[in-house]
Amino acid sequence: VGKTHMDELAYSLNGENEHYGTPLNPAAPERVPGGSSSGSASAVAAGLVDIGLGSDTGGSVRIPASFCGLFGVRPTHGRCS
Repeated sequence: VGKTHMDELAYSLNGENEHYGTPLNPAAPERVPGGSSSGSASAVAAGLVDIGLGSDTGGSVRIPASFCGLFGVRPTHGRCS
């Protein structure tokens, strides 16, 4: 079990956090990791973990996944149990 940084208040498409630091984008270190679940995507892309979890209401899992060279999935409500 681990803890990652994310965008403050899960409120941005950039994944930047002024207070705790912006997670590194392993696929492109000079670029932002994207989305509010950026820490999870960064950890998976860096090979630190096999899978990451995040919340996705407006692309907050799919955007950082794409920025970090991964695949992000947002299942339809009620389809996965």
